[in-house]
Amino acid sequence: MAAFTWQPPAVVSAPIVAVNIWPSTETLIAARESGQLSRGEINFVEMAWSSSAMRALGNHAVDTAVLSLNEALLLQEFGNPFKVILVVDESNGADAILGRPGLTSIADLRGKKVGVEVRSAGHYLLSRALETSGLTLGDVQIIPLVLPETETAFDELGVDAVVTAEPWLTHLKRRNLPVLFDSSQIPDEICRVLVARDDTLNLAAGALKKLVDAHFAWLDRSRWPADLAEGIHRRENLTAEEFSDTFSRIRQWSKEDQISLLGGETPDLRRMESAVLGHMKQSGLISSDTSSVELPIDDQFVRP
Repeated sequence: MAAFTWQPPAVVSAPIVAVNIWPSTETLIAARESGQLSRGEINFVEMAWSSSAMRALGNHAVDTAVLSLNEALLLQEFGNPFKVILVVDESNGADAILGRPGLTSIADLRGKKVGVEVRSAGHYLLSRALETSGLTLGDVQIIPLVLPETETAFDELGVDAVVTAEPWLTHLKRRNLPVLFDSSQIPDEICRVLVARDDTLNLAAGALKKLVDAHFAWLDRSRWPADLAEGIHRRENLTAEEFSDTFSRIRQWSKEDQISLLGGETPDLRRMESAVLGHMKQSGLISSDTSSVELPIDDQFVRP
C-alpha cells in the first residue's frame, strides 16, 4: 500500500486575525461590523491582551495579529516565520505606569509591588522607566497579570503600581491615580505593528490586502455611523469623549507614512527596532547572545 503524505491546502480562504482591545485596532472592528470585511474573507478572534495574541501567532492558532515592537522581536527570536505588513501606531502616552496615591516618581517603586503583563509592551515600558531612575526590574517585585486585571489590581492584589494601556488607562485615571511614567517619554519605542505569518502571505495575499485597506478606510472616525461608534465605545467601556481623547495619546500612521516606515533601503522601522532591541538585550528582556533579530518587512500592501 502506498504511503499517504499529507499536503497543506493550496488556498487559505479566510485568515484568522487576532484583535486586541486597543483604540487603534477598532478600525478593523468597524470594518467587520459595517460589513466591509465579511466572515468569508476574514475571521476575527478577539483577545483582551497582547501576550495571548503573541502566543496564538506563535502556535499557528491565528494568522495575523497586532503586536508591539518588543513582542514582535521576541517572536522573531524564537524563529517564527512572519513579516511586518503595517505600522499601526505609536503610543504617545497611551501606555503608562500608575501608582498608589502618595507615590510621585519611578524612584519610589524600589522594593514595591508592580503589576505588569510579562513579555508585553508594558514589561518593556517598565524596564525603560526604571532605567531612567537608575533601577532595574530586579529592584521591584513583579506581580504578573494581564491588562484587564490592572483595573482591580490595587484593591485585589495589593500592588503599589500597575503598567497599563488604553482603555484601562482611562478607566484607572477616573480614580485620579498618579501617572509615574508614560510612553511619551520614550518616543518611537512603543509602536504597534500588524504582522502576518509567511504561509498566510503566500496563500491569502488578497484577503490581507483587504484587511489593510479596511484599516485605512476607517481611520477617519468622523465618518463612523453613530450606532457603530456607540458599539465600539461600549466595547472599550469608554464614553464618546473618553474614546476620542485616547487618540491625543496615540499617533496613528497613515498609508502615506508607511512609505518611509516600511519602504526603501533603510525603512524608519529599522531605526525604531534597533533602539528597542538594544535595550532588550541590555536589560535581559531578550537573549544577549542574539547578534541580530531584524524584523522582516513586506510592504506590498501599503505601496502607492
